[in-house]
Amino acid sequence: MDLVPEFVKSLTGRSRYEALVGNIQGLALMLDAAKSLINSCEPPPGQLYQFTARIEDLAEAHKQAVESLQAFHLRVKTYEAELVSRPWKVD
Repeated sequence: MDLVPEFVKSLTGRSRYEALVGNIQGLALMLDAAKSLINSCEPPPGQLYQFTARIEDLAEAHKQAVESLQAFHLRVKTYEAELVSRPWKVD
């Protein structure tokens, strides 16, 4: 049973690279939205904290996710020529 659709197998290196970069950009946008959501969870002064995770923990996890995504994007850019020139193996 083949789990990979035929149209995915037919994509060229360039189109797969563009899809990868587009997904990275989409993740960056979602992380930006998550940052504003984390900031909106800050309780007003004098009110008890009602959330499961502390805001500081969420902000640190967000920071680590952003740094990891940036490092991955940098590696993708570094190997752009190789990723575009070769067909990607999809089983």
